Amino acid sequence: GDLQVAYDKLMEAGITLIDTSESYGIKSREKKLSAEEIISKCMDANTHSLPILATTMVSPLNCVRRGMGFRYGQSAILKAIKGSADRLGTGAIDMYQVPSRMFYLGAPGVVADALCDSMDNGLINNIGVCNMSKSSMRRFNAKLNKRGGYQLTSNSFEFSLVNRKAWKSGLINACKQEGIIPIARNPLGDGLASGVYTATNPTGGEVSKKQPFEFKTLDKYTTLHDVLATVQKKVQERLETQNSEMMDRRNRYKGPPINTEVTTTQVAINYIVAKGCVPAPSVKNPKEADEIIGCLTWNLTDEEVKLLDNAADMSDKGQIV
Repeated sequence: GDLQVAYDKLMEAGITLIDTSESYGIKSREKKLSAEEIISKCMDANTHSLPILATTMVSPLNCVRRGMGFRYGQSAILKAIKGSADRLGTGAIDMYQVPSRMFYLGAPGVVADALCDSMDNGLINNIGVCNMSKSSMRRFNAKLNKRGGYQLTSNSFEFSLVNRKAWKSGLINACKQEGIIPIARNPLGDGLASGVYTATNPTGGEVSKKQPFEFKTLDKYTTLHDVLATVQKKVQERLETQNSEMMDRRNRYKGPPINTEVTTTQVAINYIVAKGCVPAPSVKNPKEADEIIGCLTWNLTDEEVKLLDNAADMSDKGQIV
């Protein structure tokens, strides 16, 4: 299906990080169609792929809310890890992530102990956290180091052109200082940061599609959307120039042409990269996979990043130019 084709395209392009959660598609577990199980099916169908598998534990509070029972103690965390590994069809999870708001008895000590035990026993290869503040991240990292000599690998949080709290708070820089990889979830802000939905195009060009954002929200981000379009044209012109300059070399060595079909969505994704984060966008079909792959061959300049930052600042304040 579409998911398999998208998976194959991403793997072939070298985009191998697959970030999921034990909670995604939990109602479909009886049919073996939870997110983790679908990923396992994609891996089985493409035996040449080598994905980096990351999954996230659900907090005890959310376990109760989702009908997964109540969790407590190290044994429950080990059971959750083994359950995810079984659904993913792997002996060891590349990166196991825990939420910042654990609501766990004895947390964060019990959680750190369980994760270190899992590292010791080869159940997981790396430890990640979700939505941890600078101070909590540093304390948790210190616990891991003290308990097992382990280092926190990543911290994932929401970050996009319409949600730059992680940048403004210094969290991204703190991650870099600690040697922790910052992973940006929802890098397109549910589509609001993509430039696809604007005040003049509220349905993204699809007549039959329901308008996902209110007009007042789209109006607020008019300046950002206008600058996204401006930067998209700048990047496209720059790549077209590079393409022309390399034409003679390609004719001699039969190299592929540079992709110059740049979209505002790709600009928004590469803004995340320019800020030093690993973007983790949702990909559901081949078209979305192709768009993500199209981000790989170019980067934003410092000037273009500054233009986007200034526009985002203005839109945050509701200023329209």
